[in-house]
Amino acid sequence: MACLFKKYKDKLFREFEEYYEKMPYDVSKQQKIMDEWLAETGSEYSYKKKALVYKGAAELCDVHVFRTSPFFFELVSGRMRNTSQNGYPPGPGLEGWFTRKNNFIMEEFQKWMKPYQDRDLVWGEVFTDMAHHTMGYEKVLHVGISGIEEEVRSKLDKESDDRKISFYQSVLTMCGALKQIAENFASKAEEMLKHESNPDFAENLREITHAAKNVPYKPASGFYEALCAILFMKEMAIDLEGVAVAVLGHLDRILLPYYEKDISSGKITYESAKNYMAHWLSHTDARWDLENCDFASTNCSITIGGCNEKGQLIWNDISRMILECYDEFGFVNPKVQARMTVNHPDEYFDMCSAMVAKGQNIFSFLNDDIIIKANVKMGKLLEDSRLYSAGGCQEPVLDNKEFNSRAFLYISLPQLVNTFLDNKLNAFMAKSCNTDSRWLDWESFEDLYENFVERLKTLYKGLVQKVNQYEKKAALYNPCAMISATMDDCIEKGKDMTEGGAVYNSTSIPMVGIGTAINSLLAIKTMVYDRKMLSLKEFSDILSKNYVDSQRIQDYIKNRCPQFGDGSEESEEFSQRFFADAAAVTSHYDNSRDGKYEASLFVFYLFDWMKDKVGATPDGREAGVALSRGINPTEQSGITNIANILSAISKIDLSLYPGSGVTYLEMPVSKSSINKDYLNMTVKAFLRAGGSALDINMLDVSKLEKAKKDPEQYKNIIVRVCGFSAYFTSLAPEIQDEIIGRTIVNG
Repeated sequence: MACLFKKYKDKLFREFEEYYEKMPYDVSKQQKIMDEWLAETGSEYSYKKKALVYKGAAELCDVHVFRTSPFFFELVSGRMRNTSQNGYPPGPGLEGWFTRKNNFIMEEFQKWMKPYQDRDLVWGEVFTDMAHHTMGYEKVLHVGISGIEEEVRSKLDKESDDRKISFYQSVLTMCGALKQIAENFASKAEEMLKHESNPDFAENLREITHAAKNVPYKPASGFYEALCAILFMKEMAIDLEGVAVAVLGHLDRILLPYYEKDISSGKITYESAKNYMAHWLSHTDARWDLENCDFASTNCSITIGGCNEKGQLIWNDISRMILECYDEFGFVNPKVQARMTVNHPDEYFDMCSAMVAKGQNIFSFLNDDIIIKANVKMGKLLEDSRLYSAGGCQEPVLDNKEFNSRAFLYISLPQLVNTFLDNKLNAFMAKSCNTDSRWLDWESFEDLYENFVERLKTLYKGLVQKVNQYEKKAALYNPCAMISATMDDCIEKGKDMTEGGAVYNSTSIPMVGIGTAINSLLAIKTMVYDRKMLSLKEFSDILSKNYVDSQRIQDYIKNRCPQFGDGSEESEEFSQRFFADAAAVTSHYDNSRDGKYEASLFVFYLFDWMKDKVGATPDGREAGVALSRGINPTEQSGITNIANILSAISKIDLSLYPGSGVTYLEMPVSKSSINKDYLNMTVKAFLRAGGSALDINMLDVSKLEKAKKDPEQYKNIIVRVCGFSAYFTSLAPEIQDEIIGRTIVNG
């Protein structure tokens, strides 16, 4: 059995730090050889060119084995230390070797996007998601790379299409490369074993030597080998594919058969399995420089709970041991995506809530009833929709079957509202999107609102057209044979996932600031059309001056106009209509991969990133202030009471949004403290209200303020930023201020 994690945790983290602090390692010689190979490649297809990355990794790159860990995963590929959250811009090592040669394609798209970004109307630098992918781990565990190899050879023997032949050949190159890389790990561990004096570390090396000769090339034989294969595949994909694989899988579902087999045979016990799990989970935190990394997000996640393809609830020993590892060892990452229904066992709720109550802000809670229903509404099979994980933050992706491009472009709804009151923005929309050029000339609110919906539809369709145009070049820019080969249907179709090879090929362009947009439209309706206190021209002038000399008007808007979440009949009816209309005009368009566009309200941190160019908005918000988070009411409205937020959500049909909509709840840590029972009730109330995804933060504001001033004394405070968790002291000052400034009202 692997050495005891608890005993050697500090040594493990030191060994990782000694290696990772020197990254990236120089692989310029290897890349020069690969350049020569590329010059000799006559194929017109990008698959064979990209396959040189797999060949180079196997033949030219060393591997590194950590004596304190029983797992093998570290390829010396020239990769940056803090990578897995982005596939763009291309990395310095093998991961970016191929995409760097094709970056002109991305630059063309960015040139087109720049005017939209300059106005904070649309945000995004890439034409396809480069950062939130998963793999078909179950296929690798069940049949191994050897099974994939056999499947491809049977296809290749009968194939006459040159393009498909090239794709299949690239998959075979990948299969051979992964087999060789795993054997390199086995050889390295075997050599290290000759000189290892610590008997516990020697056992690690023996286990690696044996496992690396088997997986992932052969099917996993048990619990330990399954963990080895998942981690190996995930890390190799990041090293070599040029995209980020953020999802480590629905662990308590896919690992259960291997665990039960080993328990039954006496090969492992609960405690020995938990020891493997602790080592396995520690890799993300140990690898990352969490105190000095860009935005402090590893973008790596695991999923627990939920159900299997038959709808049977999942809660088992693996679920428990995962949560116990986080609780006992204080892991921050991978993020825990807890799939739930009100029918899950109380033990599940109790364990999660007890951890949150202690300030372990590592969870997103995902409502199975809504997310599964949303995917079925998009035409996906029920049994497939039940098998979803959450990628990166909270965005669902169907295991083994879906390539979902969903966190790469974002639309600012508040800035779209401002096109009705800002003539420069209005002129830009009219020119760039061919929208109605009228300005301040709307006879009724209904007329204005219907045109707002039409502008959103026109903007969205324009983005769809441009994204589709560029996404057709995705296989030229960066085909991903390794990931594709593990996904259902790619080999059957002879298509890379970037071309529509997977079973489901969805795209989402999320909308940001929905609470700010709803309140802004309600303010226009109230002030201009219902109470006739302002003309559109007067409102426009007030916004252009950022409410200077209009304090009374601003206060009136904030305090006397209907607002999302205030419980009034008017705001509830309008909010319900707005959510439904926004979903209707951002769904069901065809993408370039034989898939559909899906509505999404996943906003990540764009509520803050897209604020600078958004002037004052009609809801009383001043220029430069952050937009509303997720699907929450605006914090400027003061509606942060939990009951009000959940009541507002209960009126919305979030099954219209397969891309998820996140609710954020901040709760204060106080002398009386919030216990797990209260948190249980809150999570269950969220599920009953029909919420989609929930992030809870337990915040002691006074302690956060002290931590900002004296970070050395408060290094272990974990906060939920948006879709990720981080040490508070690792965050940039402006992000710290945003978290401290989140209004907290408990009720």
